[in-house]
Amino acid sequence: MQPYVTLYTYSGPVKGGGIERFEKVRQIVADEKGRILHIYGLLGAYDALSVAEFPDNRTAMRAAARIGNLIGAQTNTMAAVEGDDFLQLLSEL
Repeated sequence: MQPYVTLYTYSGPVKGGGIERFEKVRQIVADEKGRILHIYGLLGAYDALSVAEFPDNRTAMRAAARIGNLIGAQTNTMAAVEGDDFLQLLSEL
């Protein structure tokens, strides 16, 4: 599975965004054959960050769009490479 980092910026009210809504997010990820690894609330330009695994780019994009619609947020999803793999890639240059 490929790791993906998604940054979220809320575009509407966040009231009511507790555990019940997060369970819906978990269900979307499960429906898309993904797995949430980490979620963080942020201070600054972005409101939240998630790290998840999905089978491919298309699936990650669909999940991010579905989650963005559910929670009223703009998303910025990026494919990620783990540290050791990234360092190996750089050593091959």
